[in-house]
Amino acid sequence: MRNKDTELNFLMGGGEIGSMMRNHDWSTSPLGHPETWPQSLRSVVGLLLNSKFPMFVAWGPELGFLYNDSYVDVLGGKHPQALGRRFYDIWSEIWNDIGPLIDCAMAGEASYRENLPLLMRRKGYDEQTWFTFSYSPVRDESGQVAGMYCACFETTAQVLNERHRIKENERLHQLFEQAPGIMTVLREPDHVFELVNHAYLQLIGHRNPIGKTVRESLPEVEGQGFFELLDEVYKTGKTYVGSRMPIDLQRQPQGPLEKRFVDFVYQPIKDDAGKVTGIFIEGSDVTDHYHAQMELQRLNRELTDKVTQLESAERRAMESAQQAERERSRLDALLEAAPVGIALVDINGKLIRINPANKILWGETLPNPENVDEYEEWKGWWADHSVRHGRRLQPYEWALARALHGDNPRDIVEIEPFGMPGVRKTMLNCGAPVRNTEGRIIGAVVAQMDITDQIHAEAALRESEAKFRTITDAMPQMVWSTLPDGYHDYYNQQWYLYTGVPEGSTDGEGWNGVFHPNDQAHAWKVWQHSLATGKQYEIQYRLRHHSGEYRWTLGRALPIRDGSGKIIRWMGTCTDIHDQKLAEEALREADRRKDEFLAMLAHELRNPLAPISAAAELMEVASMDPARIKETSRVISRQVRHMTGLIDDLLDVSRVTRGLVTLEKQELDVKRIVSDAVEQVRPLIESKRHHLSMELAREPAHVVGDQKRLVQVLTNLLNNAAKYTPAGGNIHLKMETTEHEVILSVKDNGIGIAPELQRHIFELFAQAERTSDRSQGGLGIGLALVRSLVELHDGSITCHSEGIGKGSSFTLHLPRLMAQERPTSDRHEIRFTSDPEKRLRILVVDDNEDAGNILGMYLEALGHEVIVERGSRRALERARIEKPEVCILDIGLPDIDGNELARRLRAQPHTAHSTLIAVTGYGQEQDKMNALAAGFAHHLVKPVDTSELLAILSTLKLS
Repeated sequence: MRNKDTELNFLMGGGEIGSMMRNHDWSTSPLGHPETWPQSLRSVVGLLLNSKFPMFVAWGPELGFLYNDSYVDVLGGKHPQALGRRFYDIWSEIWNDIGPLIDCAMAGEASYRENLPLLMRRKGYDEQTWFTFSYSPVRDESGQVAGMYCACFETTAQVLNERHRIKENERLHQLFEQAPGIMTVLREPDHVFELVNHAYLQLIGHRNPIGKTVRESLPEVEGQGFFELLDEVYKTGKTYVGSRMPIDLQRQPQGPLEKRFVDFVYQPIKDDAGKVTGIFIEGSDVTDHYHAQMELQRLNRELTDKVTQLESAERRAMESAQQAERERSRLDALLEAAPVGIALVDINGKLIRINPANKILWGETLPNPENVDEYEEWKGWWADHSVRHGRRLQPYEWALARALHGDNPRDIVEIEPFGMPGVRKTMLNCGAPVRNTEGRIIGAVVAQMDITDQIHAEAALRESEAKFRTITDAMPQMVWSTLPDGYHDYYNQQWYLYTGVPEGSTDGEGWNGVFHPNDQAHAWKVWQHSLATGKQYEIQYRLRHHSGEYRWTLGRALPIRDGSGKIIRWMGTCTDIHDQKLAEEALREADRRKDEFLAMLAHELRNPLAPISAAAELMEVASMDPARIKETSRVISRQVRHMTGLIDDLLDVSRVTRGLVTLEKQELDVKRIVSDAVEQVRPLIESKRHHLSMELAREPAHVVGDQKRLVQVLTNLLNNAAKYTPAGGNIHLKMETTEHEVILSVKDNGIGIAPELQRHIFELFAQAERTSDRSQGGLGIGLALVRSLVELHDGSITCHSEGIGKGSSFTLHLPRLMAQERPTSDRHEIRFTSDPEKRLRILVVDDNEDAGNILGMYLEALGHEVIVERGSRRALERARIEKPEVCILDIGLPDIDGNELARRLRAQPHTAHSTLIAVTGYGQEQDKMNALAAGFAHHLVKPVDTSELLAILSTLKLS
């Protein structure tokens, strides 16, 4: 007696679900108690219970549902009620999505889905989820599909994260476009432009320097010292900071030089080994600031002059006081109205005057130092990205202190205003000494500008640009962008790698020149329409690849709009779809040829069916004499042989083209091949009254090959020549030899071959295009078979025709076997003899009653004892009683197939040594191998070649 606990060992372990299965009430489950489960289900359940991957199995006609601990999170509130229930009752809300996949699994076909969206109700409400999973069939002990098996994992978080990442990338791109700072990257010792932003292009007049050196792009800068500074930074690896650097630029084509003032930081770019590989330049165009400062200095000079005038006026006379007061009022008005912070100090550094803007910068509690040493109270740090960046300013380093020594400093510093602990501001400090009429320094002035927002914007722009270019260069598509008016100003590296054009050469409208000439006008028209309407740009065109080939490409672009809906930029991609386009064209061509072949095949099969049907009806209704019956029988036999030939041709070309034919190679005399082929085709040639001439080489010519197949090749060529040559035509067969080849050619003066067909003449079904009346018959596979057989003999075949009505010629080249290379052949022929006195007991099994009865009548007419059965089980019973020496079995039987019936007959003592012959419509090589493995001694394909069957029976001996 079996122990119950032992019966349930496969449920041991498995965590919470394993424990639930052992204690579950299975009385209401379609699965029944686990003790009754088949071994195949137990194996699958044991596997999923011990897996940490979410899994379930659905078993039986009602798909009872079982799962593991890892699947509990997927079920949510449906657990634990789901255990053992019907699959549909658990997941009815998503059945429309998964039902077809379940049907496929139960039909024996596995499936896989990635990120499939499912609207699930597992927590009392509908929630959108995504899953990646596979459904696989599970078979029982008999090999039948009894259930299905699933491994899955939820990808909802990944899908939502990917959508969030796309939105973030769009935001970074907008930040990049809005950043005002100047930035560019130079590479190599020659300082080749690798990256530039829009602000830099504005500075140099929208010239595109990408891929060019600085000297090539900005020749007018020669002699202004910039090239030398770049060389120094690249050579030494030291950062250079330049303030208010004057530069003369030609910002308009053929225009005059324009002086601009720029703040630049030249930062070396180093590799992991510390070697300088390029220079990163950032800065800002401060021309407007410079002119404002110059105006301020002018005012300062005016102020100094006025102060001097006031001092002189006080010494000269009281009458000058009124004029001095007016000048002081003007100065006060200037200081009050100035948008930058201004401070004046005396020769000792004592603060004597500040304007309101300065108080806004430093706070209302600004101290009043008596001298430079008291500048220690001011908190400031260098912020110029030099080696001193971040270091605290000493009292003597402030711009006012240095101006008192005659300097004109221009510094970028970060300060902490008084009374605002923790607050930081970035300022531009510009100082200048104040001199009297004798040129002696009597004080100093400083102008201070808050540039905090500008610094933050420039930093954000640098980060955004780096992310944007990294993302676009990593994409497999070509990415580009334009200004709102359609001016192309950016391409990623994929564009230049794909097209091979120099960087910058397709900016503006240069892109249209890379398109195929026939596509340029249309592409330009569609692009202009999108620019005018703001609608999405999408088009397919041919783009010139760097190899020179024009390849089909899908172009798409979308507008980017600001908060008011105004288009501020266009972003686009180009995707290579050339292989897809070619595949679609090839598929359409294959579909067309398939339809033509099916129509032609139907035509060819109906042709012999018509006389067969007419002959059968004639034999049924008419009283015919023996001569008429014999003639009718010949018609049927002749048409059956024709249909058999068509089917054999199809199977033959399938086996040959798939490499499933084994050649019986031996040394062959080519003249013998020619003789056999001519003998086979002579009836057709004579029936059409053709004149066949032959020109054969005198010397012997031998090859290594298969006699039957080479005769088949030459017969096919001669048959084609005869069929496609009008009656009374000429056919010339020629054999030539060279040192290494035997050359056979067949030439006719028939209908010829059109030039466009000659390229496809050796492809399958090409004959369907050769003649429109289909009068010659055939499936159009002969020449495809010929080429395959010739190539199996290491030869080649060519075709030539001058055109329609000018005849055609086919030339066959085979490797010649010289005398010293001829192998010794041990091939011998097997000849069968027939003994008409021999009587055999034969069992015929065929579910087609007519086929079985006709074969039985034929064998009885030959003198044999025949038993005919339609079913396998009845045939086994008759075989035990009748003990047949020969069993002729159909393979495609309905209850037990012929291969299984053969195995059972071999297992019975009375038929263990009987000769088993398979008669079937399945003629592939694998079918034959399956039959021999099941115990058959011979494999014949329907309709049976009676001469082959008689040859087999004639060799058998009575037991």
